[in-house]
Amino acid sequence: MKRLLTGIWLALLLTAAVCAQEEALPVVTETTAVTDLRVVMGDAGAGKPLLVNFWATWCGPCRVEFPELVRIDGDYRARGLRTALVSLDNRGAMESIVADFLQSYASTMPSYLLDLPKGRGLARAVRRIAPSARAGIPLTLLFDARGRLVYQKSGVLDAKILRAKLDRLLTVKTAPAVVK
Repeated sequence: MKRLLTGIWLALLLTAAVCAQEEALPVVTETTAVTDLRVVMGDAGAGKPLLVNFWATWCGPCRVEFPELVRIDGDYRARGLRTALVSLDNRGAMESIVADFLQSYASTMPSYLLDLPKGRGLARAVRRIAPSARAGIPLTLLFDARGRLVYQKSGVLDAKILRAKLDRLLTVKTAPAVVK
C-alpha cells in the first residue's frame, strides 16, 4: 500500500510539474527576404496606418528600442495599426540569429530581411517608399491610412512621441477614397 501511495504521489508530482511549465513563446512570423521595400508596404494606404522599423541584431540602438516596438505593436494592433520589421542582417542570419532574437521578445510582427547586394543600397531602397526619409538604422517610418509618410525617426525612437502620434492618427477618421 505504501508503494502504491508513493507511486500515485510521484505521478501527481510529475503531472503538476509538467502543467506548471511556462507556455512556449508564440511562433515568430516567418522572415521573408525582399529586395524591394514596396513588398513590405503591401496595401499601404488601404485604410490602416503602417509602422515600418528598419533594424539589425548587430545594431545596439536597435536592440535597445526593440522591446518598446513589441509593446507598441501589442498596444495598437487592435486599434488598426499594422507593423512590419525590416532586418538588415545578412541572409545567413535570417533563420537562426534573427528568428531567435524575434522569438526572445515574443514578436509576432511580420518580419522581412532586406536582401541588399553586399549590404549596399539602403538609402535607395528607403527612398522608393519614403523619398524624404534618411537611411540608417534604427529607422522608424509611420505611414497614415492613405499611405502618406507622417512620422520618421532615425535613431532610437522616442516612444512617448510615437505613441502620441499614433493616438492622434488612430482616432482621426479619414474620408474614404472616391471611387468613380
